[in-house]
Amino acid sequence: MKSKVWLTIFAVIALLFIGASGFFAFSSFGKYSEAQENWSDKVGTINSLEKKPLYPNKDNVRKLSDLVSEYQKSVSSLFTSLDQFQKKLNTSMANIEFQDTVKTKVSEFRRIASEANFEIVQNDSFQLGFDAYSNSVPSPDIVPILNYELEAIDHLLKKIITAGGDSMYIFSRDLIPGEIGGPDRQESGVVHKYPVRLGINCSHRAFQNFMNSISNDKEYFYIVRVMEIQNEIQEGPLKTRATTRQALVFENKESGAPASMSDMSKWGFPNASEAEIMSAAAADGYVPSGRDARVLMGQEKLQIFMVIDIVRFLDPSGVDGIQSENANANAKKGKR
Repeated sequence: MKSKVWLTIFAVIALLFIGASGFFAFSSFGKYSEAQENWSDKVGTINSLEKKPLYPNKDNVRKLSDLVSEYQKSVSSLFTSLDQFQKKLNTSMANIEFQDTVKTKVSEFRRIASEANFEIVQNDSFQLGFDAYSNSVPSPDIVPILNYELEAIDHLLKKIITAGGDSMYIFSRDLIPGEIGGPDRQESGVVHKYPVRLGINCSHRAFQNFMNSISNDKEYFYIVRVMEIQNEIQEGPLKTRATTRQALVFENKESGAPASMSDMSKWGFPNASEAEIMSAAAADGYVPSGRDARVLMGQEKLQIFMVIDIVRFLDPSGVDGIQSENANANAKKGKR
């Protein structure tokens, strides 16, 4: 009897399990059929689109054309505004004439530097960076651009003298495309850069005057790409022990320049007595400073190294870099 009951219970449970499985299987098959049908529809749509010929949307084409036209107008307007602040190329200059121009510019700059007591460390060999053309002539194709760079360099270096610079200890220029050993092409077709490397010694005031001058120049665009400044005085302000009313500070009787730490050490500071230091300072022409305040910055000399890019902007309409310019220049020469 008990075995029949268990069989009955087992049969009922088995039927329930089989029924539930059948229900879930049927339900899942319906979802699968629906997903399969959707996939088939999408595949059919894709196949149908692939067989149709491509055509642009007229409205999108018009909008794109308007955007391109507006962009070209903006670029042209920008070039027009920049072009009025840069000198034009001299496309009629011959390579022999350029060689003579280099010699004239170098001679004139050396004379101006000498009159202003502006020292050129490499004076005997200084050729404004165009040493290669003292005994040879450049390719006619690049003469207009070389002449432009020559005038820009001459203009730049004269600004240093006018600003009050003391000396120039380094100067060189990078070769441009078309020169032997130069790069194959400019990085940009519409913005050409001619880098020069410059090292000068000057005061704070002269440096400020120079930077203001090249920043507001109306003939050339100069971009200071690298700058390294070393102050003549590496030590901080001199610390001295105080007396009753003022610090023990000395200044030169003639020039008013403050005494340096090396001067103070020579006079016996900090071990010597105040009277001994004052006596030694007086022997060297220094007197106690009566000023309440001293200028600690801005009075020293600076040693400055810079990489300056001479930048020229080309007309973007029909410009293909230096080759296009040279072709236009040669065409003009041919017509003459």
